[in-house]
Amino acid sequence: MKMRFWQKTYLLTLLLFLVCLYVGLFSLAFFTYQKNVQNVESLCRSEQNYIARSFERDFVDMQAAGSEANPSLLMDSYGRYYAKEGVQLGFRKDNDIVYSSGAKGPDFENSLESGKLSQIRIDGERFVVITADVCENEYTMLYAKSVSSLDSEFRALMTTYALVAAAVSGLLALLLFLVLKRLSLPLEKLQKTTEAITSGDMSVRADESGKDEFSELAKSFNHMVSTINAQMNELAEDAQRKQMLVDNMAHEMRTPLTSIRGYAEYIEKAAIPEEEKNDAAGRIVSEADRLKRISKIILDTAFIRNNQIEKHEVDIAKLLVETAKRLSVKAAERNVVIETDPGESVVDGDEILLSLLLDNLTDNAIKACGKEGTVKLSSSGKTVMITDNGKGMTQEQLAHITEPFYRTDKSRSRAEGGAGLGLALCKQIVESHGADMIFDSHPGQGTKIVIKF
Repeated sequence: MKMRFWQKTYLLTLLLFLVCLYVGLFSLAFFTYQKNVQNVESLCRSEQNYIARSFERDFVDMQAAGSEANPSLLMDSYGRYYAKEGVQLGFRKDNDIVYSSGAKGPDFENSLESGKLSQIRIDGERFVVITADVCENEYTMLYAKSVSSLDSEFRALMTTYALVAAAVSGLLALLLFLVLKRLSLPLEKLQKTTEAITSGDMSVRADESGKDEFSELAKSFNHMVSTINAQMNELAEDAQRKQMLVDNMAHEMRTPLTSIRGYAEYIEKAAIPEEEKNDAAGRIVSEADRLKRISKIILDTAFIRNNQIEKHEVDIAKLLVETAKRLSVKAAERNVVIETDPGESVVDGDEILLSLLLDNLTDNAIKACGKEGTVKLSSSGKTVMITDNGKGMTQEQLAHITEPFYRTDKSRSRAEGGAGLGLALCKQIVESHGADMIFDSHPGQGTKIVIKF
């Protein structure tokens, strides 16, 4: 089973703590034991020194009392007295034991040199042994005191420390488990969120509550998901638009191709007069020109979208007058009047593209007008307006007016060779200049187009 991050952290932290705890406690116990041993040895040396000095003093007094005094009585007196204090005394003279207050006393005779201190074990019991020459080196006194209680105290101390360490370890293990489990909750929630997103639910978001690193991580994660979601939606919409463009283009090209094929078969198979052949050939040429216009507008739109245009100062007032002159004949054919009101207006842009923009918008305005209609071209500062009093458009039509191949009046557009790409191209030109194009139209009240550079 794969361990989670918080579980690895839990085990590693607990292991490090236990190692430090037990090493610290046992080091403390050993240090305490060593200090106790040093204290006991110091006390034993002081006690041995006191006994030796007292014995020498009493030995001198005893000799002064009479030559018949027996040193063994004095040794026995000291041995029996200090035996009550847990001290064993022994005396030797010329390497012979002359007195021992305990059965183990003879075992001390060759233990160490005079004046030295040592610890030895006899039958499993530990003693501090000190030898010293007394009575002007006539005797060697052997001092021995059991310190086995230090071992039992050390074992008791180790047991106590072990129990304390076990209790502290258990408590720490529980608290550390609860704390790390609680701290890992935001990560577990984030994991569930990522699993939900992986399964396709892009609406879920991580919990951002709190003011720690996890909340910051959750905010960053949510921002990333929102960004990805927005990009996915944009890609989906772009794919949908491209698919619509392909579908509409195929639909638009089907009609002229069908016409061309029909007229070609008509000329090829039918026995018709020369005049009708010429008429059919003219229609083929007309449909071919229509296909050419469609492809050109598509290429122009793609070029404007994918390339940075070069901008120069362009006199908009001059372009409005030229546009009115170019389209005056077409307007006259429809009994439409083009009025111009060019104010002082200079913008940074591409003159050819802006001329194409004004031509398309003015041409659409002329088509939208009935007989005795009026199209007005005006400018002021960074604003250009094209206004007509034609049939106008509904809000639904306005919402789709700049989409490729969209036509507000499909029958009229087909009859006049329109492809529904003019306003899509206009939109690309306006966007390439960093401008805004606003449509204001109502059915039966005409249309007003405002371009703000």
